[in-house]
Amino acid sequence: MQLRYTLRQLSVFLAVAQTGSTTAAGKALSMSQSAVSAALGDLERAAAERLFDRHGRRLVLNDAGRALQPQVAALLDAAHNLGREFESPGISLRIAASSTIGIYVLPPILARFRKAHPNARLTVQIGNTREVVAAIKSFDADIGLIEGRAHDPTMQVEHWLEDELVVVTAPGNPLARGDRHGDLAQGHWLVREPGSGTREFIEEQLGNVLGTLNIVLELGNSEAIRRTLLNGYGISCMSRHVIADDLEYGRLTQVSAGLPILRRTLSIIQVAGKTPTRGLAAFHAFLEAYAVMARQGAA
Repeated sequence: MQLRYTLRQLSVFLAVAQTGSTTAAGKALSMSQSAVSAALGDLERAAAERLFDRHGRRLVLNDAGRALQPQVAALLDAAHNLGREFESPGISLRIAASSTIGIYVLPPILARFRKAHPNARLTVQIGNTREVVAAIKSFDADIGLIEGRAHDPTMQVEHWLEDELVVVTAPGNPLARGDRHGDLAQGHWLVREPGSGTREFIEEQLGNVLGTLNIVLELGNSEAIRRTLLNGYGISCMSRHVIADDLEYGRLTQVSAGLPILRRTLSIIQVAGKTPTRGLAAFHAFLEAYAVMARQGAA
């Protein structure tokens, strides 16, 4: 059977879908605008239908194009993985992690994995849960590690590690000695941005106990919140992974005030049905082994 399309045409289709124009797609692919238009025209003729609606200079996927997009993304991802398998006998892996995992949990795991696989090439992008899900869905990363929920039916979600969240503040804050929930709710709360798994957890779980929180600062990562707390301002709810040393050495103090123990699950995500490469299979097995050690207290 002769293929009616080329990988170049499919790459053009995906780039136009992501950028909304042949000019922008050309810049992303280092192609001329005319070459992009020609490739897109050839693909639409091969498909025997239009894949985009034209709105002035902007190209927007129509229903046929939207149906095709995830299949094209998966095919190009498979082709990319095949190329990496041929080009390098070692492991090449793209990892996406939400910030608490990426900054505080993942580094020692990466170090151990790299020692076990000295020829491995690993790239890690760090964002919030929503951004990690988007990277996995668009095949910009091979595997994701998140703190929140993957609100996407195309994601395969696997429970990985347990995490405890702790309400903390500076030792001099009067709320550190308070025992009334109402006082806590009116404190100066520092939280992550919308899209963060920690933010979602706080609003759902802690909000059920304390009610509406007096949020005064939204910060883009946990380290920024931690440093603000260390400077004597505010109260927050953070992963124990982030502030374990600060609690041990008295730089921050835990606020209990009769609060329940707050636990959540850290998860591994992939696109459902994704065929694992050798590198992906090896890293996934390593994560599972680490989880077993963590449960046994040996991680």
